[in-house]
Amino acid sequence: MRVRINPKFPRALVDTETGHSCWWGDASFALRMRLLPQSLAAALYRDPVPYAAMNCRTSSGLATEKPSFRPKKVLILSKITRYEFEKRVSGEDDDRKLEALLKRRGSDYNHLLKKHQIHQTYLQTIQSELERAGVESKVVQRFDYTEEAVNWADVVMTAGGDGTFLLGASRIHQRNKPVIGINTDPQGSEGYMCLMRKLPKEHFRSALQRLLDGDFHWLYRQRIRITLSGDRQAGVGDSIELHDQQLNRMPATTRWMDGHVTASSAFCHANQGATPPREDGICNVKKSKKRQRSPPERVTMQLPVLALNEVFIGESLSSRVSYYEIQIDNGKMVKQKSSGIAICTGTGSTSWYFNINKLTEQCVSELLRITSEQCNVALPADDKQMVSDICTKFNQQLIFEPDSLRMAFTVRDPIFNATFSPSTPRGFAEKICVKSRGYDAHLVVDGGVSYRFNDGAEATVEVREEDALQTVIFR
Repeated sequence: MRVRINPKFPRALVDTETGHSCWWGDASFALRMRLLPQSLAAALYRDPVPYAAMNCRTSSGLATEKPSFRPKKVLILSKITRYEFEKRVSGEDDDRKLEALLKRRGSDYNHLLKKHQIHQTYLQTIQSELERAGVESKVVQRFDYTEEAVNWADVVMTAGGDGTFLLGASRIHQRNKPVIGINTDPQGSEGYMCLMRKLPKEHFRSALQRLLDGDFHWLYRQRIRITLSGDRQAGVGDSIELHDQQLNRMPATTRWMDGHVTASSAFCHANQGATPPREDGICNVKKSKKRQRSPPERVTMQLPVLALNEVFIGESLSSRVSYYEIQIDNGKMVKQKSSGIAICTGTGSTSWYFNINKLTEQCVSELLRITSEQCNVALPADDKQMVSDICTKFNQQLIFEPDSLRMAFTVRDPIFNATFSPSTPRGFAEKICVKSRGYDAHLVVDGGVSYRFNDGAEATVEVREEDALQTVIFR
């Protein structure tokens, strides 16, 4: 990849071979690109503008008419910096004590403080530029990011990285409430979903002016709708906010403050005739007379959150095998064992899904060498450029348009044997049904919200055009 300066953004770069802009143009870019394998760089770091050339739809994707952006109120969702996180978790208001605590753990207090200050400076820039443009703004963090706050605003801007963007999207349920991401840590965060990727705060004024001038495209990113069914008594539909759970962790232990139940105590609770667990965690189940029990109530519900990146289904502990039945589109239901299933949108195809399935140059080189030996054909296994090109071609086909109405799925570490026949480990689908056979399984939406998904629970995931998220890309 060869680069030159982008004339529209003096610190942005352009790949001279493809003509695509590199929206992360900071001073250390060249060094980082030399460290990253060329095949991964070529697959991941691509200008979103080609989507404009491919799409002319008005119902989804990119609209053809010149867009209008004249908000009166903007809600700014600010990330919780690592410095703020450590202060909250440790309960330390004294920075000297916090510095000593972090030092004992091998963390750099000064680095965290500097990152926090960079974020705050960028945040102030966003506020001041909006005020200069005559736009009222309000800053909230995740604890105050409520439905009421969202309804107050015409537009939601997220100040952080992709994680903050996902949080911002999670509270938006209509197609006419734009979400615009601003990456406030260009050095430390990729910001795939953010408007300016890795451009520093000095470029925010010109970016805002382009928005006000209508020099952009609306991009409607498709999301995954999830319908769950299962026994109400088993807690189907109960959710856990994983980020809030992390923030509520006790400082001196890895156990969560709420909801920590050992397997043995859970078993005793389920078996009401059991004696309380002994110190070793073992309980004794007493035989009791049979009694009449009302049949479990089965409920079906659409989850209140939509997945912008991916849905993961599997056991809570990755070391445990996930057991389930799966149906792809109108195919037959198939039993599978694996390390779980990831189902993603086009937006999520550059994220976890990509990293599960990507080929490395080492793998391609070894495959070429083996193929050469087996087929007695000379193949360029040691040609680094050829190996890199093959890698790039394979990895690029994993990524698809964020406005696509299809989903991609991948089965992590599938188990194939005499009992579980081989099935397609990766592919595309319009609708996927999964029935759980697990006992400590969860369905996780965008890595942020987890739902119980144990034996007998069923999930249907699909993409509906009306669930799309309104976002922005530059022309």
